[in-house]
Amino acid sequence: MVSEKYGKRRQVTFRIGPIAEDRLQQVAALFDMKPSEYAKAILYRDIGVFNEPLDQRKRAWKQKQRQEDEDDNPEPELAEEDKQTIF
Repeated sequence: MVSEKYGKRRQVTFRIGPIAEDRLQQVAALFDMKPSEYAKAILYRDIGVFNEPLDQRKRAWKQKQRQEDEDDNPEPELAEEDKQTIF
């Protein structure tokens, strides 16, 4: 699919070492992104491209995964006194 607004898209691949992979996974998790999404965001930021979308794929799988995670690990109920101090 060729976007009229942005033109033909290209695929870029590169290899990274184990230390870079570990750090990339850690920092991507901080922003709730996949490592490839974070790397692309940093690339776009560094080259000054702010008007192109990072990813054009649909995100239904991500919403489904979050729902499954919430079902598997429900948040614990707070005691009544804790609710009053937090809220």
